[in-house]
Amino acid sequence: MFKHVDTYDKQIETILELLNALNDPTRQKIILIFQTQKEYCVNDIAKQFNLSRPTISHHLNLMKRSKILLARKDGKEVYYSFNKEYVIDNLEFLIKFLNGCCG
Repeated sequence: MFKHVDTYDKQIETILELLNALNDPTRQKIILIFQTQKEYCVNDIAKQFNLSRPTISHHLNLMKRSKILLARKDGKEVYYSFNKEYVIDNLEFLIKFLNGCCG
C-alpha cells in the first residue's frame, strides 16, 4: 500500500488505525465529552447517549485499542481519559508526511 515509504510503515499503520477509530460520529462525540472533565467511567459516558451500555463499551474498547483513550481500573469501575498527546503527535506526523509528499 505505502511501499515507497518503508521507513514510515509502522507510523502510517498507527495513523490509519487512529483515523479509522475517529471515523464514527459516536466516537467523535465521546471525545468531545472530555472537554469538561479529564476522566469518566463507562456509566457517566453512557448516560450522555441514547445507546446501550454494551454499545458504548464497544466504542470505548475500540478507542482504547487505538490508544485514543487511556483506561484505568478502580475496583470494578473503569475510568477513561482522552490521550490528547498521542492523538496530536500522530496527527502532526500525518500533516508533516502529507506536506512532504505528493508535490
